Amino acid sequence: MHDEDGLISTGTAFFYQHDRSWFIITNWHNLSGRNFLTKEPLSVRFPTFIEANLSSYEVPGHQIPPGHFTTVSRRVDIYRNYQPVWYEHPVLGSSCDVVAIPFERPSACPEFMHNAANCVSRTRIPVKPGVTCFVIGFPYSLSIGFGLPIWKSGFIASEPYYDICIGGQTASIGGSRGGAKLPAFFLDTQTRQGMSGAPVFASYVGTWNMTDPYREVDPESEGFWDRNDVAMGASAMEFVGCYSGRIGKVEEGAALGLCWRADVIKLICESRSAAKHPHFSSSE
Repeated sequence: MHDEDGLISTGTAFFYQHDRSWFIITNWHNLSGRNFLTKEPLSVRFPTFIEANLSSYEVPGHQIPPGHFTTVSRRVDIYRNYQPVWYEHPVLGSSCDVVAIPFERPSACPEFMHNAANCVSRTRIPVKPGVTCFVIGFPYSLSIGFGLPIWKSGFIASEPYYDICIGGQTASIGGSRGGAKLPAFFLDTQTRQGMSGAPVFASYVGTWNMTDPYREVDPESEGFWDRNDVAMGASAMEFVGCYSGRIGKVEEGAALGLCWRADVIKLICESRSAAKHPHFSSSE
């Protein structure tokens, strides 16, 4: 993230594909420079553009051998005519820490690099508490080789299809009350600064029903060994959402990170809801 004076901070982003359109997915707080819940500034400077490190066969001002590629920083403007270019959640707006930037995949980008996260694997797995997950990003800007990310492992720490509540109070009936209800789940993982906006994949090893991963598999059932929709002793991964760091003092102390569900990203890309300016109201 940059302003006209230079680098402000670093984060992670990934490609997402919807209806043949490509988007850069990252966190609202990365682009706005503000906490998405309190709207408090994260520093004294706010980003005006980002630089995305993309693999490329072409390096301006340099010649590289045919067929070879490396990563090259590419400027991506996040404002046009002083208005944000990104899309926000159509209902939650900036209270959802996920945004989508429309983006054309560069022709010089190798076709086997930077695949859309939601297209990496079509296999569905049982996504539930205790399942291993990977947050794939750049802690403290660390990368490997020509710019490959770090895989930080952890576990899904809450029921992934139940919304979480941030800042609520214990209630005598029905869990927490008050606070912010968010379409996200918790991860138990030791992530670090710079990983905000990272894609999250769940990983499963074992036997499961690939048509309905949550249906019990019974090897004793009639016709079981003639079925072709059961993975046995297999391993697979499924894209499950976008990471956005630790939110709130309680969650921080419990070492819990936030993962916004994959359906949130799909809704943002479907709705294409224009973002409100994070620093000025419409009346200013």
